[in-house]
Amino acid sequence: MSRKIAREQAFKILVAIDVGNNTIEEASEIVIGSLKDDDQKSFVFREVNGVLENLSSIDKMINKYSEDWTVNRMASTDRNILRLAVYEILNCPDIPVSVTINEAVEIAKKYGDENSYKFINGLLGAIANDCPPK
Repeated sequence: MSRKIAREQAFKILVAIDVGNNTIEEASEIVIGSLKDDDQKSFVFREVNGVLENLSSIDKMINKYSEDWTVNRMASTDRNILRLAVYEILNCPDIPVSVTINEAVEIAKKYGDENSYKFINGLLGAIANDCPPK
């Protein structure tokens, strides 16, 4: 499993937690079952735990840059794609910002509505431009 797929799995876990009120363990079982690759499993859980541990500051950042849309008003798919990407932009110096934004846009094209990827790309671009380098 590539990081791209692992990132998508992390997104699905976040949605299962957000919408289904599942625990991390329940959401993980639903989404990835018995993933064998320890490196990929570690990446998925680093992402999910990182988002959850920094949720308040991540949501504040998203609210600051999204005009007329608070996190709670966004579709759960968009909200969790943004949360994952903002976490990476702010906390993962090993992941280039351009990769983070590109992957978020690709997930939005796959799981969001027809305008999600544009909204996500614009918002993440603004955040990335204003955030100091990692």
